[in-house]
Amino acid sequence: MPYDLLAGVRVIEASMYAFAPSAGAVLADWGADVIKIVPPDVRDPMSGNIIAGLPEREVGVAFMWEITNRGKRCIGVDQRTKQGRRIVAELARGADVFITNLLPDARRRFRVDAEDLTAINPNLVYARASAHGPAGPERDAGGFDHTDFWARTGMAHAASQVSDEFVPQPGPALGDLASGAFLAGGIAAALFRRERTGRGGVVDVSLLSSGMWMFGPGVVASQLYDVDAIPRNRHHELPNPFVAAYTTRDRRLVYLSGIQTEKHFDRFCETVDRTDLLTDPRFATAAARAENAPACIAVLDEIFASRDLVEWITLLEKIATPWSLVQTAREAADDPQVRANNFVTTVQKDAVSYPLVASPAQFDGVAPALAPAPGHGEHTEQVLLEHGYSWDDIVQLKIDGAVL
Repeated sequence: MPYDLLAGVRVIEASMYAFAPSAGAVLADWGADVIKIVPPDVRDPMSGNIIAGLPEREVGVAFMWEITNRGKRCIGVDQRTKQGRRIVAELARGADVFITNLLPDARRRFRVDAEDLTAINPNLVYARASAHGPAGPERDAGGFDHTDFWARTGMAHAASQVSDEFVPQPGPALGDLASGAFLAGGIAAALFRRERTGRGGVVDVSLLSSGMWMFGPGVVASQLYDVDAIPRNRHHELPNPFVAAYTTRDRRLVYLSGIQTEKHFDRFCETVDRTDLLTDPRFATAAARAENAPACIAVLDEIFASRDLVEWITLLEKIATPWSLVQTAREAADDPQVRANNFVTTVQKDAVSYPLVASPAQFDGVAPALAPAPGHGEHTEQVLLEHGYSWDDIVQLKIDGAVL
């Protein structure tokens, strides 16, 4: 069922790509009426399947557009025109939230900066998605998540420590979607404050700030210990052999998280009938295993390589050590736990059914009901009529090129 947490909240979104739109998508999941403004003559890059390396096949849906714009309405307005700017101002006048990732120069030209819109609507929550944050020498510059979230924050360096080459961000929009969720949370907090005090305000989230937050332990440790990064070890050098990935006989990777190593290692040895390891002075204690980690890992490599995954599933359940199969994205989508919680759900648009991943928060034990994304400018007439424009007005605006 649809959430109603933000029922009655109207959000105007002037943004493109994935970061800011994903914040609007989360708010739509929570029940807000999100109206996305798009230029009549320019398609959002997310409206085409542009992910390099995917097979050339027709799947019937622009999945990146659907992920970041589901549940919204969409109006085509040319903000380069005086009429278009007047329409956006009118939308903002009646809105609760305005979200944008337009660069400062564009915001000034279109007169949609925070000062412009809060002068029209003093109670407005104005949300800015940026690459670098609202201050500093690069505050006006644009950027993308693979540069400002992944590379600039130290994450890419840390991930590349045990590789012979640079490790790129492991998927499209990784930083965008995380940052969008943070921005949605900030907007919700600002709305709560407005409910209590009547004051709106400005919310800022950047790719750089969210990346620094997510990589916080590495950043803080680098300052305290005067190191470039928390050291990452290759498989045979790991300090805790029971926090590692091992390959089964049928070539599947299982990742153990035996942080309580004394309990987990003892139980493991008993379950796999290798109690001899418990009396081996090299492995008898956690300290000994850390000191002799390469030898211990080599023994565990042999043990895991002696059985297929199906056997290990049964054994690891008995051992009760936290673990996971290193799954493909396809396997993750079909994971029974994922399906049981509706973390991936099916959406119907016209004659096409397709999967979407739900935003992370669930309320009252119920998963959100997701709606499809709108077409380009699909709701232009509907939204204008709601805001007092007549059909004659709309026809003239179309003739003038101000709306789609």
